[in-house]
Amino acid sequence: MKKMGITLLASILMIGLLSGCSMFQAGSDRGGKVKLIAATQLDSKSAFAEGFREFKKVVEKESDGTVTVEVHTNGDLGGNEDELVQNLQSGSVDLVVASPGFMAQAVKEVDFFALPYLFESRDHWKKAVDGEVGHTVTKMVEQKTDFKILGYWSAGVRNYYGFQPIEEPEDLKGIKIRSQDSPTVRDAWKALGAQPTSVAWNEMYQALQNQVVDAAENDFTNIYQASHHETAKYISLTQHDYTTRLFFTSQQTFDALDEKQQQAFMKAAKAATEAARKADDQLAEESKQKLKKAGVKINKVDTQPFVEKTEPVREKAVQQLGMEALYQKVQELK
Repeated sequence: MKKMGITLLASILMIGLLSGCSMFQAGSDRGGKVKLIAATQLDSKSAFAEGFREFKKVVEKESDGTVTVEVHTNGDLGGNEDELVQNLQSGSVDLVVASPGFMAQAVKEVDFFALPYLFESRDHWKKAVDGEVGHTVTKMVEQKTDFKILGYWSAGVRNYYGFQPIEEPEDLKGIKIRSQDSPTVRDAWKALGAQPTSVAWNEMYQALQNQVVDAAENDFTNIYQASHHETAKYISLTQHDYTTRLFFTSQQTFDALDEKQQQAFMKAAKAATEAARKADDQLAEESKQKLKKAGVKINKVDTQPFVEKTEPVREKAVQQLGMEALYQKVQELK
């Protein structure tokens, strides 16, 4: 997972401490015509872009046109999460989506969502993020930063893919796998017998071609769009990560709206979350079928042995994050 720079981290924490000093003072100069900027580093066909378009449609209608939205894609206003959030803080962007690993630099507890095998299905994930678990993490973020969480989006379900299929943990022994840059994720792969290594995503195509790595892990959409299937012909459905992404704005942006606009804003956020999730599911299925058509072999995996092998890693991470109670809540939702 990508780490933000020290300056950005410090600014997030400082804004959290000085959240009462927003450039928009409550009750002054609220309402009127407002233009919001939504930005993503992903392309216009991505689930994030679809979510933003739905937000635009709903908020403009519900606010009677007093709130308008510009949607920027393809990294126009920030090519990565660091830049997008910096622009959010400066006020040049109002709506962004970021990973738990990024947010965890300011609020460590958010990294809870990145634990391997935390969720066993899409429905399990939805119950957690839309219920008490998600509400609790939202409060943690909003108490420590000036960010206002609007919803939990997804970036697909991550699976193993490589030069050979796997069916059990033993098949991973000695496999060099490109892993997310997270101690917990790397420890999980080590527990399964693999050798996790760091490779920049934009260097992965070449790394697979030159066999610098034997395998990687990602969702169907990213695998297909990056053309990794041209060399890595096997995908094994380890389903080790039902990914979570945070859709958020700044408290200053929200406070600048009058009551009716805020109601329209929150209604639009809910609609955008539903649209982004639906688009993510559709893109995943379309990509899966394209991968099959391209000759990729996809095999099912009994995930229980993988879950058991990585349990000590999850327990250690949960204790370090102080998230024992929420972890128990997640278990109870199965």
